[in-house]
Amino acid sequence: MNKKHIFVILYSLSFLIGQSSVFESEPGFIRVKADSSSVPIYLDGNLIGHTPIKNPIPVMEGVHFIGFHPPSFKDPFISYGKVNSDKQIFVLSGDTVNISFNTFLVDNNIKKIKKEYQITNYIGIGMLSLFLYQLWIISS
Repeated sequence: MNKKHIFVILYSLSFLIGQSSVFESEPGFIRVKADSSSVPIYLDGNLIGHTPIKNPIPVMEGVHFIGFHPPSFKDPFISYGKVNSDKQIFVLSGDTVNISFNTFLVDNNIKKIKKEYQITNYIGIGMLSLFLYQLWIISS
């Protein structure tokens, strides 16, 4: 056999030995549901799509973070308040994980956090006023 035949045989074998699909093992799936439509869904920090997502999302086996940012999240307060909308999930190979987001409850939670933040600010302003009043009394 000459070198050309050996090269053709090795080249042909590389297709047989090579990876047969995109996933090395069977992928897992994530099925996402939400109580409202047009909610953006983020998987590991990447935008996957907006609800409703009809087909399950194929993912590699392992830990993934899935979250949402409903339209009410345009408020910059969210960067300061503690709101856990992201979920940490573990997907097994060949398994489907069902995730359900309730954006209405998160919106109510945000309103509650804003109210607590506002009350905390009022208490701080009151304490500062008392401190300044005491300094004014001491200085006179």
